[in-house]
Amino acid sequence: MKYFVKNINFNKIKTDCIILGIFKNSKESLKNKHLSELDIFLNGKITILSKRENFFGNFNQTLLINNFHDLFFNKILLIGCGNVEKFDDFRYEKIIKNSIKVLNSIGSSSILFFLNELNVKNRNMYWKIRLAIKYIEEELYFFSYFKKSLKKKKNFVTKIIFNSVSKKYIPKILLAIKHGVAISEGIKISKDISNLPANICTPIYLSNKSRELFEFDESKFSIEVLTESDLKKNGMNAYLAVGSGSKNKSLMTIIKYKNSEENKKKPIVLVGKGVTFDSGGISLKPSNNMHRMKYDMAGAASIYGILFSVMKLSLPINVIGVIASCENMLSGCSFRPGDVLTTMSKKTVEVLNTDAEGRLLLCDVLTYVEKFQPDLVIDIATLTGACIVALGTEITGLMSNNSNLSEQLLVSGKQSRDKVWELPILIESKKDLYSSIADIANISKKGTGGAITAAYFLSQFCKKYKWAHLDIAGTAYSEIKDSSTGRPVDLLVQFLLNKCTDFISLF
Repeated sequence: MKYFVKNINFNKIKTDCIILGIFKNSKESLKNKHLSELDIFLNGKITILSKRENFFGNFNQTLLINNFHDLFFNKILLIGCGNVEKFDDFRYEKIIKNSIKVLNSIGSSSILFFLNELNVKNRNMYWKIRLAIKYIEEELYFFSYFKKSLKKKKNFVTKIIFNSVSKKYIPKILLAIKHGVAISEGIKISKDISNLPANICTPIYLSNKSRELFEFDESKFSIEVLTESDLKKNGMNAYLAVGSGSKNKSLMTIIKYKNSEENKKKPIVLVGKGVTFDSGGISLKPSNNMHRMKYDMAGAASIYGILFSVMKLSLPINVIGVIASCENMLSGCSFRPGDVLTTMSKKTVEVLNTDAEGRLLLCDVLTYVEKFQPDLVIDIATLTGACIVALGTEITGLMSNNSNLSEQLLVSGKQSRDKVWELPILIESKKDLYSSIADIANISKKGTGGAITAAYFLSQFCKKYKWAHLDIAGTAYSEIKDSSTGRPVDLLVQFLLNKCTDFISLF
């Protein structure tokens, strides 16, 4: 998809289709300069056809007007925006996705796009352009790698031209396009990796995938891969235990992006849970929907997407991405309920459930990353079903040991519409994770507040730096689309953009 911005002159630009939004209140629609100009240009045809087809601008109502072969365009698509007072972020997303679905189905390739001129409450033009690109790319995404019948499927929409009411706004719109495209490409990479089946996407596959980032820009990236032997030397026994039942060897891949003028500036460390398949181990999961456990590496997949977007934007920042990858399977070598593991931190953990494996993997990584003397650490993990119970499938769970870091992530979520909600880390969870034979148990015997107790467990391994935990169990996968969502790539790229002072004022 290619995106452009122009100060539109109807008599000089050629396109397949013009798309315009119309509010239910006709007086508000008359304020739309381009709608009025176009209607006059067509001798009132838009007004006449709207009345004839009972098009009143109801929310998501559409009207396609075509057969303009002698003009500079072939079609006009009108989409209803409902009441102007109710037009918000949610409705903006819905009308864009619906309009792109219609345009793609009718075979339009070049689109003159005026929806970014709609008034969205408390949102500026930069936001509207950037989010429009995200929604367009989301609507057009499909994963057909293994479907021969769909190999030739293509999207008809290939070119979007945004209008700028004034030439002076064009530089900011171009920046919004640059950011929107880079972030959408990162989201797509994350989706493509997450959607791969576990027989393809193994720990070694994830490790090899990191080489692609290095090849994109050798000057900014460096890669280090820790094998099982390296993990053992570091005392990462909890990490190794999780993958002990699989023939696929556990690996930890460290990707360093260095692009700050202050070379000694402390890095931001992002840790992605990469359990390429989670059977639950001896605490076996139910067979129903177990195939979706290939998505238990979505946190790791998001690291690639984030770093790709950061590279495309050439952000002046130092970031380290850690891919913690293994496979939780059953065999005679699997770790067991009742085992006691000595972690890299020397804390001992009693395993009460082998399906609470993510925190065992992460606790050793959170200890390991101390060596980088990080500015802050954020881990991204499909960690608990309890987070889905608490927050559903639209909101990522956020828990942190630093209120300022939490606030920055909450702001980034509001800016990007990659929504997060903060849950507490409670000292009361200590008694819930009590073990009579080890320093801590890996689950609560009470079986309640699972997302919070999991975060408390992790917090015991990251006391030397600012840390936040993102539980994406509910948001990494869309059951409706049966596909990865690519979250929280948008959230964390926005967070990193905000760390670069040049971009703070964009919203």
